[in-house]
Amino acid sequence: MRFACTAVAALAFLSMPAALCAADPQPQAVPVTQELLNSIHVRPQLILDPFPAYADKYLPFAMAASMESTRKGRLWTCWAGGQDGPNAYLLASFSDDAGASWRDPVFVIDPQAHGLKMGTRLGSFWCDPQGRLWLFFHQSCGMFDGSCTNWFVRCDDPDAEKPAWTEPVFIGFGASLNKPIVCRSGEWILPVSLWERWHIDKPFADRYRELDAVRGANVFVSDDEGASWRYRGGIIFEESCFNEHSVVELADGRLWMLSRGMREAFQSFSRDGGATWEPQTTFFPHVNSKAVFRRLASGNLLLVKHGQDMATSPGRKGPQDWGVRQELTAFLSSDDGKTWSKGLLLDERAGVSYPDIAQTPNGDVYVHYDRDRGGAAEILFARFRDEDVQAGRLVTSNAAFKQLVKSRVRGMQRPSAALPK
Repeated sequence: MRFACTAVAALAFLSMPAALCAADPQPQAVPVTQELLNSIHVRPQLILDPFPAYADKYLPFAMAASMESTRKGRLWTCWAGGQDGPNAYLLASFSDDAGASWRDPVFVIDPQAHGLKMGTRLGSFWCDPQGRLWLFFHQSCGMFDGSCTNWFVRCDDPDAEKPAWTEPVFIGFGASLNKPIVCRSGEWILPVSLWERWHIDKPFADRYRELDAVRGANVFVSDDEGASWRYRGGIIFEESCFNEHSVVELADGRLWMLSRGMREAFQSFSRDGGATWEPQTTFFPHVNSKAVFRRLASGNLLLVKHGQDMATSPGRKGPQDWGVRQELTAFLSSDDGKTWSKGLLLDERAGVSYPDIAQTPNGDVYVHYDRDRGGAAEILFARFRDEDVQAGRLVTSNAAFKQLVKSRVRGMQRPSAALPK
């Protein structure tokens, strides 16, 4: 299949340099040569048989990225292994028994395995209206090279015994940490983050000045079901940190954006499909970490954040305190965010972060997250339904908290293994 959005076309559209560069993780300066600048646009490769090469390597670290359900209920998950840094790589696995057990990672995206001084630690799975599964992911030289590149791969039969994936396709600058949405107009809206200059690694500190006008929470749009993507617009939030924004469409046609800030979660609205955005306001006080919302099949909005109410941030002792990544909690709104239910506490422990939301065809909701990234190195999920959130406790028969996907000690969860209390 041919895709309309090629690297050349996208670069011409954005007037970007030919490419970006690879960084040495050592503290000394790295000469920024044209050869290095070109390396960021080397097409990524999927390692489809990662075991036994990654059998022990992936265990000590885990940072959650994404979870999604297929039409037949297979659950797909991906997370970053190695580190939250320049040497990270992305692993993917799936479960055919509602998360009771998981395959060993079925593919890995690891640029360094192909001799490139780059990392991939961010990704987002999404199942489109046709049932195709997409994985959006980024590549960056060093922790952040000032631009990075955003890509996707797609699987047309994600329930197959041996799923087949397309070649990676270039989208543009930035990184997509959250799922696209399908608007009533038929347009697909993809959140794309481009981080602030203070995140850029020193060797590249003066690169990509032409992107400064879009260093924020952006959206790309597709009007041909993902065959091509183009930049639509965005907002640069003050006191932002990595953006990590999600978007929903409201009943009146506006887009509503939720984005990460230093000490609060920000929001903005767009009345023109994401081309322009209203000035930022505070959605709720929040620890400096990701929160996410998504519209469920019921029509309700589900919000997952830290803290058991909408007015406080857990562990925060004053205006200069960032708070603690604990008390991961779900809230439900049946009136497009005007009011929110009581919270359903998913995991009270410290060190839980980076939630993502999936929903299976039978209505079960999954919230995917990590705990103690460099210690227990756990990827977990909670499973529940709208009724559980409305009640503020588990009332449905299949609901469960703290379900294990992967840990440092056990590796991937097996049917016989139980999560310790």
